Amino acid sequence: MRSKRSISLVLFGLVVGQLILMSTQARSPESHQSMLRSWSIGLLAPLMSGVSGFGSGASEVWENYADIRRAQEENRSLRSEVEELRRQLQEAKESGALNERLKASVRLQERLPARSILARVIGRDVTGWHQTVILNRGSQDGVPMKATVLSRTGLVGRVVSLQPYSAQAQLITDERSGAGAIIGVLGDSRAIGVVEGKNEQLCKMRYVPGSQAVNEGEWVFTTGQDGIYPRGIPIGRVVSVLRGSAMVSHDIAIEPAAALGKLEEVIILLDRPDQIDWSADEQSSSVSTRLP
Repeated sequence: MRSKRSISLVLFGLVVGQLILMSTQARSPESHQSMLRSWSIGLLAPLMSGVSGFGSGASEVWENYADIRRAQEENRSLRSEVEELRRQLQEAKESGALNERLKASVRLQERLPARSILARVIGRDVTGWHQTVILNRGSQDGVPMKATVLSRTGLVGRVVSLQPYSAQAQLITDERSGAGAIIGVLGDSRAIGVVEGKNEQLCKMRYVPGSQAVNEGEWVFTTGQDGIYPRGIPIGRVVSVLRGSAMVSHDIAIEPAAALGKLEEVIILLDRPDQIDWSADEQSSSVSTRLP
């Protein structure tokens, strides 16, 4: 039984070998290639196609990944450029605003009847107890005690503390400050009183007789009668009036002409003239600064 099986296997092997030999000798009538080669290509073609398709797909995936990475890098680069341009634009705006402020301050200085010096605000104390700012000018720059401090739009306050290279200025909103004041131009009005600070954004004007007509929007100027400030400096505008009577003074709220909460540069008077003729241009500048 075993010998018959062996003989069958030998015969099968001989037949297969003969077929292989014949296929190597036989030629395909279409391609003139050996039949063995044609059969091999036919059997392996699907496998080769799958391998080729996988390789092509992997190549496309890699190319897409590379494109995404390049796009991400380009986006990061563009965002960085945009941020840099924004920064440069902001710096240009700030530089332009500073230039305009300095020009306005210089124009005011040129019209002042006294020596003056520009100073920069380098610190501030606007707590509930004090309303002061620190300036980068001091006694070495010729600044005297009690020197009047102005902005290009009106009265800021006066110097109350002095060091060689810095000074402390008390704002008119400080509750310890006071200035002789008049509503309207001196000579055209008899509504004279005192403007005092309240440690708030607004000041109050006291001692104006209730019999005097006072209207919202009117300008308040220094009188020069307090021995501190020259006459004619805008202090602010009347924003509200609690009417008094013949026996009771008005209760008047004053909005400072100077933007005290945003001070960056100020003018310090090195002398004290009797009067400053504040021009209409400067007064209109105060209006545009304070009103929306």
